[in-house]
Amino acid sequence: MSNIDVYKKSNNILENFLHEKISKYSQYRNFDYGPKYPHKAVSGLSPYISKGIIKEEYILNKINNSKNSSDKFIQEVLWRTYWKGWLERHKEVWLDYKDSIKLELDNIQDSELAEKYEQAINGKTKLEPYDEWIKQLKNTGYLHNHARMWFASIWIHYFGLPWQLGAKLFYEHLLDADIASNTLSWRWVAGLQTSGKKYIATRQNILKFSLSRFNSFSLPRLADIDISFKEYKLNEINYSNDFILEPNKKNAFLVVENNLDINFIKQNKDNIFIVLLLKTSNIKNNLSPISKNFQTRCSIDFINLCKQYNINIKKINISKSFSQCLKILKEEKIFNTYSDYITIGFEKDIITKLITTIKSHNISYNFFLSNFYKEVWNFCNKGFFNFKKNFDKLYY
Repeated sequence: MSNIDVYKKSNNILENFLHEKISKYSQYRNFDYGPKYPHKAVSGLSPYISKGIIKEEYILNKINNSKNSSDKFIQEVLWRTYWKGWLERHKEVWLDYKDSIKLELDNIQDSELAEKYEQAINGKTKLEPYDEWIKQLKNTGYLHNHARMWFASIWIHYFGLPWQLGAKLFYEHLLDADIASNTLSWRWVAGLQTSGKKYIATRQNILKFSLSRFNSFSLPRLADIDISFKEYKLNEINYSNDFILEPNKKNAFLVVENNLDINFIKQNKDNIFIVLLLKTSNIKNNLSPISKNFQTRCSIDFINLCKQYNINIKKINISKSFSQCLKILKEEKIFNTYSDYITIGFEKDIITKLITTIKSHNISYNFFLSNFYKEVWNFCNKGFFNFKKNFDKLYY
């Protein structure tokens, strides 16, 4: 990362994309130009979106106010919003995924796929494009969206490896790792999002959209696998509360590292006594060094931005214990805590336990969810295009 902070950098990337690339996005977005030109035809905004540095609503508003636009790019931004809302409304998917990771890891060590798995995670499959993709993934924390689809398809349908372990691999290495987008995209490739529909990569498609960078490879035979489809019941999202940040009281605002949005805090800083940045990374998967470094950079810039606006902030690690958090709240006689709505994922798993502990000490908790998410998540109960149709009615 350069010495420019991630908030300025994400805005600069967006401005440059709107002026220089968005008009050609639809035409060239599916082409993977490789590690030398990773963002030649795409925005490169996804790492900043995944950390809450820049929000989907803000991006969409900027496009609305720009002379250049692209329906395809708007659609890609909305996919992240849709996946997040869909997982919120199908929380059992996350519970099943978490339960299956350890099981699949244990099972594969003693299975006939053990050697194939080791080759796949280390880029030693002798399948040229796949090995190049995993090298790029580990060295840069990025893969083009099309390459991610090819990678996942080969992992699942050609190598016969469990999709859960592929999703785990991506989450550990991608700078834009997002629980909803990552988990559900892998499920989509596997054929678990829509019954009877799965994504099978082809040599012809890889050749065309990688601009023939790989031309001396053959895909192996499709594996004989049977991934059982499961229907999940729709659950409601508990965001019906009326949010009020009580004035003239010592209020603490809790922030998690995958949602470093500064805007609400800036707007309400007169009623926020302290911001507590909660580090939870120790309870996640084994994030790669490059992913950890990016997370650290984002957190440092968030802290510096808070200080710039004279906002009292403290970073604490709650991965192993809540004692430091409770100590601060008690010593400062803080009885009201707040946060942005925390979406399903590793962060929510531990924050839910923290909130239970806080409440047991007679400290209240409330959350804020923007109208944007409240409105559009209502349409995340079905497929994406039903969601997109209703989004267009709301915003266009």
